[in-house]
Amino acid sequence: MSLKKQTFSGVFWTFVDTFLVRGLTFLAMVLLARWLGPKDFGLVGMIAVFIAIGTTLTDSGLTNSLIRTKDPDQGDYSTVFYVNIVMSCSVYTIIYFSAPGIAHFFDQKVLIDIIRVYSLLFIVLAFSAVQLAIFTRDMEFKTITKVNTPSTIIGVSIGLYLGYNGYGVWSIVWMYLSTQLVKAALLWLFSSWKPKLLFSKEKFIYHYNFGYKLLLSALIDTIFKNSYNILIGKYFSAQTLGFYERAKQFGEYPSSTLTNVLSKVSYPMLSKIQDDSKRLETSYKKLIRVSFFVIAPLMLGTAAVAKPLFLLVLGQEWLPAVVFFQILSLAMMLYPIHAFNLNILKVYGRSDLFLKLEIIKKSIITVSIIVAFQFGVLGLVWSSVFTSFASLGINMFYSSRLINYPVFVQLKDLGQIFITTILTALAMYSLTVLLPKEQLELQVVLASIFGALLYICINYVNKKSPLHEAVSLYKTRNQ
Repeated sequence: MSLKKQTFSGVFWTFVDTFLVRGLTFLAMVLLARWLGPKDFGLVGMIAVFIAIGTTLTDSGLTNSLIRTKDPDQGDYSTVFYVNIVMSCSVYTIIYFSAPGIAHFFDQKVLIDIIRVYSLLFIVLAFSAVQLAIFTRDMEFKTITKVNTPSTIIGVSIGLYLGYNGYGVWSIVWMYLSTQLVKAALLWLFSSWKPKLLFSKEKFIYHYNFGYKLLLSALIDTIFKNSYNILIGKYFSAQTLGFYERAKQFGEYPSSTLTNVLSKVSYPMLSKIQDDSKRLETSYKKLIRVSFFVIAPLMLGTAAVAKPLFLLVLGQEWLPAVVFFQILSLAMMLYPIHAFNLNILKVYGRSDLFLKLEIIKKSIITVSIIVAFQFGVLGLVWSSVFTSFASLGINMFYSSRLINYPVFVQLKDLGQIFITTILTALAMYSLTVLLPKEQLELQVVLASIFGALLYICINYVNKKSPLHEAVSLYKTRNQ
């Protein structure tokens, strides 16, 4: 199978996988939002940073090294497997005994048991991380879809059953934990690789030298991404954090779905052609343009119909989350572009530069948060938009030094798409204002159809639009 065909197959199956997994989870969370209150979501949001840190430490950046290694063998796989197991058990032990302190910090005693149970996730993930890395490296995304789909269906079913029967916040915890338990079991079942009693110090050092910089980068990124949760949960209320979390999750469904699909496929794909700089540059430019062409109108278009959409899907109780979602949409539309720029650094093995960038960007975020905190919760949310744009500029600058795609040219390409998107979103919002306020379904459906048609027509007329590039890529997918 040619790399182009393999890539299209990867995009297709990863999209199906991500759409099903995130779609089912998203629908489950919508239903749970109707049964649970904002406070329950706020409690989960409070411990999100600790779960995210633990998950990052468990992997140690080693599976990323496996994916980019040209000819990994049993020694590579087994070494990484045992390191992950030891790390996961160590991290779980630390989190287990830290639970009372975390609960005291947020003044929520109920968090003790939640943290101790939820953190079992680290050990579960460690047992299947290598199998997942092997499937990803070999671009066997169809197999990953076969694993994720039943896992999610079972997990979501358990979560909905518990939520409907009044288990509150535990329904969210067990939904995620049971999903990963089933996923781990299926990865072992589908994978032909099994660990052997092998541990190579040389292999460990090789993967560690690449992985530890990614680990530090991921840790810094995780802490700062969740710093908003910590501040809102500590200084405002669990309910306010619940509104923020729901808005963030609502926006992350489309943005993270696309980012996850393209990033998962593009990293191994670009790694395979890392020695062909011209081909790498061409592929990268197409990825940037086409992905932003899709995600920008998706995020800003949804923001335009956010009020009737939230009322229709979540209900009146969640209306305060609308403004959070609309602001966050501006930051979330940049997610794929961030991911692709950082993938270039990983493809070229520049994990040192990756770490340097994280330190620079997080310094900016720190200053931004300190200034924005004085303006309340909305100030904090707006600061995330500012730092997202600033971080993108930094990512572009350093990735452009590795490939022939200057920052100015990138901004010009994205700017044309952004202007078209803004015009479309404004037209959609105007239509929702003109339509009857009580007709929520009519506002959402008509504005969405109108926006999609307007966006496609504008880009069809513009011969330099990524629309034509996307069509061309599709037509030549089998070549």
